[in-house]
Amino acid sequence: MSSVGVELDRAEELAEGPNDEFILGTALLSMTSRHLVPDLLKAVPAQDFIDTHLGEMWGAAQAIINRGDAISRRALLAERDTPAIRARLQQMSGEPVEVNKLRHAATTVIDLAKTRRLIQALKRIAEHTPHAETYSEALQFASERLSELAEAKPSKDAHAFADVLANWWEWLSAPTDQIRTVGTPWAELDDMLAGGLHPGRSYVVGGRPGEGKSIALLNLAVNAAEHGHPGVIFSVEMGEVEVVSRIMAAGAHAEYRQITKRQLDDHNHMKIAEYADTYGAMPLTLVDRSDITVDYIAAQCRTLKRRPEGLDVIVVDYLQLLRESDSRQSRERQVANISRALKVLARELDCAVIIACQLNRNSAAADRKPLLSDLRESGAIEQDCDVAILLHHELANGQPSGEVTLCIAKNRTGKLGSVTLPWRAYQARIG
Repeated sequence: MSSVGVELDRAEELAEGPNDEFILGTALLSMTSRHLVPDLLKAVPAQDFIDTHLGEMWGAAQAIINRGDAISRRALLAERDTPAIRARLQQMSGEPVEVNKLRHAATTVIDLAKTRRLIQALKRIAEHTPHAETYSEALQFASERLSELAEAKPSKDAHAFADVLANWWEWLSAPTDQIRTVGTPWAELDDMLAGGLHPGRSYVVGGRPGEGKSIALLNLAVNAAEHGHPGVIFSVEMGEVEVVSRIMAAGAHAEYRQITKRQLDDHNHMKIAEYADTYGAMPLTLVDRSDITVDYIAAQCRTLKRRPEGLDVIVVDYLQLLRESDSRQSRERQVANISRALKVLARELDCAVIIACQLNRNSAAADRKPLLSDLRESGAIEQDCDVAILLHHELANGQPSGEVTLCIAKNRTGKLGSVTLPWRAYQARIG
């Protein structure tokens, strides 16, 4: 056994609280603590006892209370009569109960149980990591084990409809300042998306090369950050200098060509300086890395979400450039896994996830607006996303019209249709 394993075993042995478990057990038979017992039984799960026999007795007491009956030695034995429980009851009979220690004992038992579960998860991670084929696979395994701990709460998923309905009424009548819908730069699009981007949902922006996918994503992320919604941009295709250049051009309505040439005239320089003064500290994080996996994105976003300011918007530019952790799978299967993982991440972190996707050239060849089926490796992408926005540039006499159409090809939050906006590539923005 490795030294890590030995240390974890030793830590697990230390994470035991027999005295606190015994204190809780004695409370079941005491008249002086009877008024506290129902709350204690509700707070401490029976499986949190390291003494399994005490845990069985605790579970029996929970069943008795749930039926509305009184707890007594006779009732406990009627519920669960084993030699071990009889021995525990004999040991506890007549033991004094220090009422002022009960709540501390309950907290200690719960915390130690959590600590033991954490140690068990760390053991599994330590055992798995040397055998993982890639770092990303090891990181994903570790992240899943730790996420399971965070979610390990009694009745975390199943709720009575009446309780959910009460929460729904609160959601419906929430004050405007508590609504977390993130507006887009385009009012017409907000109207079609029931107010804008919604936390927990995934949005795909599809386009052929050079048609403005990256511009659209940056416009969405920056508009959110300008309005105080923390965001992160994972730019696989562009370096951070190019990303910032586009952000500054779009935000300041400045000439992008002058920025790329680093030859600003006084007018554009003044507009950029004013924009930087106003929005230089907006809550936006840039991740400049060309070779990343969805596991890396998830790990970074979980870290950002834990910050005091939190995280509302995640932008990925673009899906087909992400690297799958398991390169042995077919490319179609890899894209499906990435698409599904990003959808799950949106739900897990309660963020709006916006993903750029490449379109194939079918619509261009047929001289028509793009369809969902034009998304490259589209099966899983169109199935997983909540909203699909496909970019289309109209031609007039064979020349660009100066407008771009946002075709809403899928929309779980509103109607289908399209929004036509000015195309201002010279300022790296739409609208």
